[in-house]
Amino acid sequence: MAVPEKLRVKVLSDNAGYIDMTHVAHREVAFSEVLDLVVAVAGLNTERIRTLLRAGTAVVNAYRYRWPPVTLEPEELAPLLTRFPHPQPDRPFDAARCMLAKIRAGVETIELRRESAARFWDVLMEVAVRRRPAYETYSYRDGADLYWFEPNSAEEQALRRAASMLTVQRTAEQVTGLPLEKVVLYVKR
Repeated sequence: MAVPEKLRVKVLSDNAGYIDMTHVAHREVAFSEVLDLVVAVAGLNTERIRTLLRAGTAVVNAYRYRWPPVTLEPEELAPLLTRFPHPQPDRPFDAARCMLAKIRAGVETIELRRESAARFWDVLMEVAVRRRPAYETYSYRDGADLYWFEPNSAEEQALRRAASMLTVQRTAEQVTGLPLEKVVLYVKR
């Protein structure tokens, strides 16, 4: 099958319960955009991509996307995937490009965005730079390289002291009251 230029895509909320009054949108979408959605779910796994394209459905964030089935052979798909970044384990951590941090704290995950964490963010980045976080992978869903480290007790204490700089009280309470087990940093390329 030839690669279609556009597909008619149905977009609906995947949060639907038994009865849902959510608006369903139909749009003509470039195939490259559908491929972006599929890669966000499947990564660069060619067989998974082919399966999702044939199934004609993918769930990304809180939305389900549906389109007519597309069957592509691996040799047709391969050139379309060259535009996507690949994991680069030797890529150094760049604090200036870090936009999101997720701290695993017991059974909870504390999510911190650069723009909302302000001064606390500066302390977190100082800790991360000193620590030289390990490269984990590239997240196609987030469009970012993921790095991680497990804070030692001194680093955990530095983050707890800086928690008073957070503007959201609940987040500050989580940082000060929960065990800070693992920090995952999302770095845009």
